[in-house]
Amino acid sequence: MLNRQSTAGSEASAGGSGWDAYRIFLAVAETQSLSGAGRKLKLSHATVGRHITALEKELGAKLFIREPVGYALTAAGERLRAEVEPMATAAERAARAAIAEDGEPRGTVRISVATGIAGQWLVPHLSEFHAQYPSLELEFVTEAWPASVRRREADIVIRLYGPGEENLVGRKIGRLGVAFYASKDYAAKHGLPTKREEWAEHMILGFAGSASQAEFSRWSAHVTRDAPTYFRFSSQIDTVHAVLAGAGIAALTCLTGDAYPQLMRISPDKIFSTTDMWLLAHPDLKDTPPVRAVMDFIMAKAKTDRAKLTGR
Repeated sequence: MLNRQSTAGSEASAGGSGWDAYRIFLAVAETQSLSGAGRKLKLSHATVGRHITALEKELGAKLFIREPVGYALTAAGERLRAEVEPMATAAERAARAAIAEDGEPRGTVRISVATGIAGQWLVPHLSEFHAQYPSLELEFVTEAWPASVRRREADIVIRLYGPGEENLVGRKIGRLGVAFYASKDYAAKHGLPTKREEWAEHMILGFAGSASQAEFSRWSAHVTRDAPTYFRFSSQIDTVHAVLAGAGIAALTCLTGDAYPQLMRISPDKIFSTTDMWLLAHPDLKDTPPVRAVMDFIMAKAKTDRAKLTGR
């Protein structure tokens, strides 16, 4: 049973700031390591460890156990996380409201978005965004897309295919076109498939690693009739470079493929698909001035860039 002593006592034992201790606890729970939590919070490994030790001592309960894969929560740790996570959301909401009292959105907003969507669509609009919101800083989270808003890995997420399972709120903002691309040099040397049975005669570039690419991968396999793939990439940027180098044919977003004049679409009227784009945020944060400003800006750009996004 978790020993629920006073919050004041917890603050004294956890380095003088109770909330700091709980914030560090949540970071360790999310990253499953002291070093990972330290990188996330810009603290040293030793500082993180001291806070966790002090918190466990004050609460009279073991919160983590060491396993081969990292730090795992005990039953007491799970109960504590269930209570602390809503506090973290409330604290973040209060902080965002406080820094916007003068009416101008301020602070940092983290956007989880696929690399290609960020680079080919949002990045060209950043100068306009900064002119409109000079006190807002945007942080693009592309490495682990889509990041978890519930675990505070991001404030806003742009998801494909559907809204996901985190019970976030938002709306569908458009559709993203995808098609097959090859380099003009590849087409000159090997020709291009004109019938479905001809795909097996070509080098098809596949996807690796990321669950976020699952739908993309299934569509590619369906169109190519499961033609063998000898090269797979977890990064769309690496896939683009492979296509540019003439290594084979790959499914790319039209945002990305159309940006390179060296590439050409294969049968653009037939081998083409679109998927929904969703803009989502935590229900407790969506109406804070910084998050609302960013969401409104992205929604406006999705509307004006509809043709570019779909690739039609």
